[in-house]
Amino acid sequence: MNNLSSKNQTRRSRQGGFTLVEVIVVLSVILLLTGIAIPMLMSYMEDGRRARAESECKTLGSAVMSFYKDVGYWPSRNASSVDHYLYVLMSGTAQPTVNPYLASHGWITWGMSTDRGDIFDNHLLVNTPKATAGAAYLQTGNLRWRGPYIAGSYTLDPWGRPYVCNVIAGHSVHATNYKRVFVLSAGQDGIINTGANATATTDIGGDDIAVMLSQRQ
Repeated sequence: MNNLSSKNQTRRSRQGGFTLVEVIVVLSVILLLTGIAIPMLMSYMEDGRRARAESECKTLGSAVMSFYKDVGYWPSRNASSVDHYLYVLMSGTAQPTVNPYLASHGWITWGMSTDRGDIFDNHLLVNTPKATAGAAYLQTGNLRWRGPYIAGSYTLDPWGRPYVCNVIAGHSVHATNYKRVFVLSAGQDGIINTGANATATTDIGGDDIAVMLSQRQ
């Protein structure tokens, strides 16, 4: 009777819960699966961010090109109505006063400059270069501003940093530099790796995401 009672107790014990070994095995499997799943999930999320940045670069690029076709030159007017003056346009509701990227760069220096930088919205969404209504592009004649060229304000890329466009390359006559116009995101690393000189052989650098709009010979 004692042996039978002991067997029944053992059976009930096994039916009532997991042993320590079983718990350890289950936890090990969960940790293993988590270690596999999390990197895969992060990779999928990063792929999604890159896809969004590529799409938005193309959309901004198309808007800049539409502006160029309508007005006859690149969006580079300053507050005094001087064309071919700005160097860089940045996305966002205002020019940044602190470097939003993780390293310094010529594009950023220009984009933050009160003299040489501006935001896309002032040229593509509303006709107020440098937020100055009196500097508006012409709205009559064959070559005129026919915007808005974007549906709404473009703020930041998927990593929380401005898109940029080096409009200097659209009007510079430098012999070797500023020959390629890009719309660009700094990508995941937050560093613009594409050369500011933008020569005829400058390619997209690092993990930058960009679309090239024009190349001067």
